Amino acid sequence: MIKTPLFLSALFILLAGCSSPVKRADPTEASVQTFRLGQADVNELVKTIVDGMLSSNSVARITADETPVVVIVPIRLDAASVTDTRINTDALTTLVQEQVLNSGLFRFVDASRRSDISAEMAYQQNSGNVDPALASSRAKQLGANYILEGTLSGFDDRTNKTRKVGYIVSMSLQNVQTAELVWQKTEQIAKEQTKGLFGK
Repeated sequence: MIKTPLFLSALFILLAGCSSPVKRADPTEASVQTFRLGQADVNELVKTIVDGMLSSNSVARITADETPVVVIVPIRLDAASVTDTRINTDALTTLVQEQVLNSGLFRFVDASRRSDISAEMAYQQNSGNVDPALASSRAKQLGANYILEGTLSGFDDRTNKTRKVGYIVSMSLQNVQTAELVWQKTEQIAKEQTKGLFGK
């Protein structure tokens, strides 16, 4: 007679050995659908919303004769409305920043690095270790003409038969000097699941 513990151990080893090898995956390809916001979802949302901004008449108008300086404020997470609070909004902001910068329509300043720049500037000016002729000068930084900011919110709607979870990205571009709202756009992605015959 086969001893149960020994049999189960052998079966576990056999099943573990059947796992497929790890391989590279395309981050733009949707994987098995879950209610979480996956990388493919993030890529789709960012591309759609930033493409919409870059191709808008408003941006065409303000970039026709110059290359304005834009600062991107980190995208805020509305934790009260988003089911998956583990979403990395820093990564979302970085994707937006990359697409805007690489468009060539705007020059860019990074608000998140200002404290680092100030510390380096203070070191060059005050430490006595840097040749004054080679030190960076104060009051030479670019001031932003526009602020690009956004919010990630969501919804989770349930009925007896279905559940629908959605993620909404809203972004806006505002003139710093005049406070004029130049452009605004909202994009969303939703996922729905219908319960089976026995409620699963």
